[in-house]
Amino acid sequence: MPKPRLNAKLLRRIFVAASIRRWNDQACPVEFVELDKQAHKMVIAYLLARYEEQEKGICIDWEKLIKYFCFEFFSRVVLTDIKPPVFHQLQKHHQNELARYVMGEMQEELKGYGFIEEMHDYLRSPQVGLEVEILRASHYYASKWEFDIIYHFNPHMYDVENIKKIIDEEVEEHYHLCGIQKIVMFKNVRELVTMFGQLRFQKRWSQTPRVPATSVLGHTLFVAISAYLLSLDIKACKQMRINHFLCGLFHDLPEILTRDIISPIKRSVMGLDEHIKKIEEDAVKNKILSIVPSNIAEDIVYFTQNEFSNRYKIECFTRVAQSGEELMENFNYDTYSPVYGEFLKICDQLSAFLEAKISISHGISSIELCQGAENLLEKCKLYVVNGIDVGAIFRDFD
Repeated sequence: MPKPRLNAKLLRRIFVAASIRRWNDQACPVEFVELDKQAHKMVIAYLLARYEEQEKGICIDWEKLIKYFCFEFFSRVVLTDIKPPVFHQLQKHHQNELARYVMGEMQEELKGYGFIEEMHDYLRSPQVGLEVEILRASHYYASKWEFDIIYHFNPHMYDVENIKKIIDEEVEEHYHLCGIQKIVMFKNVRELVTMFGQLRFQKRWSQTPRVPATSVLGHTLFVAISAYLLSLDIKACKQMRINHFLCGLFHDLPEILTRDIISPIKRSVMGLDEHIKKIEEDAVKNKILSIVPSNIAEDIVYFTQNEFSNRYKIECFTRVAQSGEELMENFNYDTYSPVYGEFLKICDQLSAFLEAKISISHGISSIELCQGAENLLEKCKLYVVNGIDVGAIFRDFD
């Protein structure tokens, strides 16, 4: 039985981003890490893209947006902590050499994926297009969001005023995008961006020391990337691949409003999980859906309600498949906008498994982490999805 191309080395590479500190030459009131910033960037990119579609009637190539984001993310993790002014100078004069270095570092990890040449082309030459502009704008705004916190904490540190000025100007260069205009002009849209950003302050496994102490926001990005890459293996249609990435990114969105309620508590009281779901749905409706355009509201409902159900759409109506096999056999077509919820649950469990295993490998362990890792391995090691031995990822990492 074929194994997925997603491998332990690539998974570890993704998790490295949770240990890369940002703004480590500044006095920061909280710790900022790269995984959280990248997740926030992609959430903002989603909002900007949807606003462009809503306001201008433009069609965004969503898979291109996702792939370009992944290319930039992988590059950033490899190149790690180069200060932006230095990085921009290096890009200006040595872009091809940097791209070659990144691809050399990731060649083994990405072996077998059909996008390797596309990634190399993207990194070694300047790119144009709306998707590129959206990613650039979201990158700058996510950086601005972080630095505004630093600035208000200590505006008198060396070069802080200059850094703030540069970042603000970079954001201003993208005022032609509808989403940036909305963020700047309307308080409720800015608050929505902040609401998403605050998920970086909610730590997972909150009762258990871990290294790295991944956040809910960082976790969602890991689920999104792994779901997208694994979707290529299980032969998901294009729209399913896109949906899996976005569902992964937004599946824990209600925790902005309820915080992370750990699974043992949910399982311990009969009916508690359903009641929590109802509270989450009401909170999302009142605090998020009421302030976003209809296309974003429709997405959020589809991505967050019963997030691990196997579902598809006929016209505007959501239908639930009896099983993942039925979904893949009958509804694995773009027109149905399908979501393989059971598969997404595996990706969610994969993230939890790696969080535990990586912390243990760093020497930070506990009974909860060891038992959690063992239980997840036992539960997931034999998973097969559409003829692909997904459980091999758990076994090989162990």
